[in-house]
Amino acid sequence: MGRIILLIAVAIFAWLAVQKFKYSPPEQRRKLVIQWVLIALALGAVLLAVTGRLHWVGAAVAIVLPILNRLWRTFGRHLPWIAPLIAKHAQARAQKQQEKSQRARSEETGEGQAHGKPESEPQLTLAEARKILSVPANASREEIIGAHRKLIQKFHPDRGGSDYLASRINAAKALLLKNLDGQ
Repeated sequence: MGRIILLIAVAIFAWLAVQKFKYSPPEQRRKLVIQWVLIALALGAVLLAVTGRLHWVGAAVAIVLPILNRLWRTFGRHLPWIAPLIAKHAQARAQKQQEKSQRARSEETGEGQAHGKPESEPQLTLAEARKILSVPANASREEIIGAHRKLIQKFHPDRGGSDYLASRINAAKALLLKNLDGQ
């Protein structure tokens, strides 16, 4: 009876894995396969431990570890020859991933191509910046920084505020300080 339940559980797991694999994007499939293999190995180890058959697995690991150590040292000597190939491949993958994330980010925010800023976000005027930070027209540098600090503590995204409000508060501070330095 226990074997039948185990067989049914394995069949359900395999069916779910195939369905998830089918409907996942191609770039995530390798990651999914690695995760499933690790989960299967962990479940297999638990099953062997429960049934009392784990002792031979420990012996197999004890045999394989010195062999892997020797192989690692052997290939480690040749690593200077292999390292440029690995670095070039890693750099190409990182660049591809960076381009993909930038494309996704620009699609999410609707960034304009000309200036790299969202088209829906208008430029701040000095009056709007003062209004956002609630400072007078003749505010000093310390007043501007203090007002910014007080507001950003309330509206920072890490504290439950929105990215939009935090960016407007930062833009207001930058504009007022730039204007103050320009006078």
